[in-house]
This record gives sequence, structure tokens and C-alpha cells, in this order.
Amino acid sequence: MKFGFEEGLRYAANLGLHFAEVGACGIAAKKFCDVEKLLADSGDRQQWIDNFAKYAIEIVSLSAHGAPLTPDKKMADEYSCQFRQCCELAEKIGVNKVTLVAGLPEGIEGGNFPVWITQQVDVPFYRNALQWQWEKRLIPYWKKHGKIAADHGVTLCFEMQVGDMINNPVKLKRFRDEIGPVIACNYDISHMWAQGIDPIEAIRYLGELVQHVHIKDTCIHEHNLRLKGFNDSTASTLPEERAWTFTLPGWGHDEKTWREVFATLRLIGYKDILSVEMECEYVDIEEGIEKSVAFLKPLILEKPTGQRWWEAAEFGQLWKVEKEDK
Repeated sequence: MKFGFEEGLRYAANLGLHFAEVGACGIAAKKFCDVEKLLADSGDRQQWIDNFAKYAIEIVSLSAHGAPLTPDKKMADEYSCQFRQCCELAEKIGVNKVTLVAGLPEGIEGGNFPVWITQQVDVPFYRNALQWQWEKRLIPYWKKHGKIAADHGVTLCFEMQVGDMINNPVKLKRFRDEIGPVIACNYDISHMWAQGIDPIEAIRYLGELVQHVHIKDTCIHEHNLRLKGFNDSTASTLPEERAWTFTLPGWGHDEKTWREVFATLRLIGYKDILSVEMECEYVDIEEGIEKSVAFLKPLILEKPTGQRWWEAAEFGQLWKVEKEDK
């Protein structure tokens, strides 16, 4: 799949897509969103926006996925610069959401490699290392960068990714309590299934913190799961050997499950977009996107709730009287 910028917009429009989450960090982002160029020239920026409008596609969020807490100083500095530019661009084009991950730091001061601590109950070193990661790396970094985002009117929607410091709903709520209301959730259900977390309970628990949604599925390969568990480190390039793999919506969980997901999102008040992702190792990219859209279209509730059925049936006044009598 090697689309140019306008060709990609045309392809999306032909699939009936009306909104875009645009990648704004990393080398690959320059193909569709050269942030430095767009910030430097208002004419280029307007032409870029007009190209989306030409295909009736609205930019609703920018993506700043990267490795913000990496102990590699050069990489971390590059990300921090890109993050600032992403927030600045978001403000200039009237976008108020940036999707991203919190990152993964080293496990001890002076360490050279990111460390994801999953077990720390019985080993004091792990407990101390996890506390150090939160107090000395995660919180200070995102207090500083959260202020940058807030100054540009941007909400940071964090994805609870496998292998990230913020990988589950409880940690995300703690993170928001520490940093403030600039923190929200980019809810990617596939990472819940990939960790054995109940995705419906996660939505209910997070409630109004869910302000952006990624859509892809997870296929649980039970024969491998029974041997490797959810914390399987097998390379994603070997999907046949993994305990779970990311896949197309409907290929891991059935329509009934997805209907419950969409209903629960509506019940917590979520009214924003569903951003489809294609991250399946064993399906052609274009075919995967097209099959994902085809599966989702009949299930998505496109209209706002509007008039309730009992209002249309003129039961409303009767119920109001009964309530007042009580």
C-alpha cells in the first residue's frame, strides 16, 4: 500500500470515511503531515487543510505516538521537539486532541534500556524500580509536557498499550489524578483483549475519560496462550506462534460483542469518532482496511439518540406525573 497524500485521501473518501486521525510524529508522518513545513508556511498549511476538505474529510485528532520516556537521549529529545510542534500545529488548525502513549523508561537511574515491570509484589527491587519510574520519570515528564499541551488547548488521549507504563484503566486514572484534566483516554479495545482485561468493564470504569477510540480486534490463539500466557514476547512477525495477534474487527470477536462495545460507548456518553487501525500481520493492508470498514458499517450507530421512543409514543407526560406522585 503506497498511496501518495491525495491518493490516500481519495481512497478514504471512496470507503465512506469522513474523519481523520493524522500522524504528526516520526519519520513516516512527513508523507502526510510535514509538521515543520506546515508550521513554517501558512499558505502550505491552508492548502493541506483544503486537500482534506476537498474529499469531505475532517481532521479531528493528531497522533504523537513515539517513545517519550526512552533512555536514549537523542531519541527522547527528538520526540519532545516533535511533541511541541504537534501541539502547536493542533492549535493552529483548530484540533484539540492528540493521541499518544505515555512511554517506557529505564528501570534505574543511568539504565540504558526501557524496562516494563509486570511483577513487583514479592520482590523489593521491582517495587522500588516501579516507584522510581513513576515518581522520577513518568510524572515529571508528563507534568511538563501536559502543560505544553494545555497551553495549546490540547487534550492528551493516552492509549493503554501492552508494554507501556500506562497499560490498564486503573493506571490511567491514577495518571490523570497525578497530572490533571489534560489527560484523557484513547481507548483501544484490542489492548484490553491482549491483556485479559474485560473491555466493557474498562469502558464503564473510565467513563468520560474516554475521549478518542481506536478500532481493531485481537485474536486469542488458545493453543499458544495455554503455554505462553498473555505476556507473550514472541515477535509479531511470527503470528502463528503468538498467544494473541492483532486482527481485523470481527476476526477475533463476533458482531454481538462489537454491538455491546458500541452500545456501552454510547451509554457512557461517547459521541466522537471511531478510528480504524490496520495492524494484522497476515492480511493485505488494503484488503484489511476494506473488510474492517465493511464489517463495522452495519454496526455503528451514526445518528445521535434524538427523541426517545417513549416520548414519540407520548408516554412522557404520564411517566412525569407518576414520578411526581411518588
